[in-house]
Amino acid sequence: MNHVAQSAVKVWPEPFPEWTAAIEEWGWMWFAHVYGFGSLFAVITLYAFYSLYYFRKTFFARQKVHLLVISCALLAAGFGRSLALFWDPYVSSESSSAIQTLVVLISWGIATASMTSAFSIMLLIFLETTKTNLGPPKLRNLPFLVSVMFANIVYLIMSDLVVWFYPEAKVMIFICHVIFAIWGIAISVGYFVAGFRMWRNLKSTLQARTSNDQSFLRDVRKLKRLFLFMSAASFFGVCNFTVSLYVSVGEFGVFTGKSYAKSWPWFAIQTTLRVMELLLSALIFLIAVDNPRNCNQKSSLRLTRFTTAQNSIEPAVDSQTAVNSTAS
Repeated sequence: MNHVAQSAVKVWPEPFPEWTAAIEEWGWMWFAHVYGFGSLFAVITLYAFYSLYYFRKTFFARQKVHLLVISCALLAAGFGRSLALFWDPYVSSESSSAIQTLVVLISWGIATASMTSAFSIMLLIFLETTKTNLGPPKLRNLPFLVSVMFANIVYLIMSDLVVWFYPEAKVMIFICHVIFAIWGIAISVGYFVAGFRMWRNLKSTLQARTSNDQSFLRDVRKLKRLFLFMSAASFFGVCNFTVSLYVSVGEFGVFTGKSYAKSWPWFAIQTTLRVMELLLSALIFLIAVDNPRNCNQKSSLRLTRFTTAQNSIEPAVDSQTAVNSTAS
């Protein structure tokens, strides 16, 4: 590594591997990691761009705005990741300039903030669609979540710039990473709780209704599939943000005191995080497409049947409770 690249990396408080030796040690796996994940995040970017057109035809205006914001967030996340991986993966290039390193680091942080925000807003859509109350009402508000996303991005850029020129202020990066991780874990738990409530209400509906109507059964299968997506999002979300929290407070964080990270543990951690991020991005799209209210105007009849099945969940529970109370 030349003097410029080495000094640029040393400015940053988070430890990286000693690139020349590490890349030689990883061999083909390094190139598979960089170009494989870079290409997959590019696919996420293209699909998010397509979703801007697809979700624009959503029948319900409220969900349309939510889904467009999610598409923009995932567009930024995918572009930020693919840009960094293709241009200067983990600032490992021997020809990295100080400006290039700073741009890559900021792009990487914005991608993380955008992905976390998309994950949060998708949960909001699910809660509104199923009329599930979870958490304070202020947190179940799109303008609030969008404001938090932009506030996080502004703080992230500011902290990166400050730490770049004053490495002693590295606690700013630590706070940013820890808050992202804790918020992500809380949202992941929210996915599980919301999915569990939907599953519980769905079981009550099936017990109270004996109809063999094919459209109703088809809608029930869709709700079951949606529950599986929600459970998977919860599991992978907890895994992703727990690993991120470990990275922040452990041997790869800003307070580790080490100049270089161990090559293989660092590579394993980064590969795990990229896999989790791709899975979460895919699940966000799957939940968005499978959402009962995500239909265009040409599918109004299908939407009516689906909404009827969806809205019958809560009334069925209430009716069953009323019958039990009268009987007792």
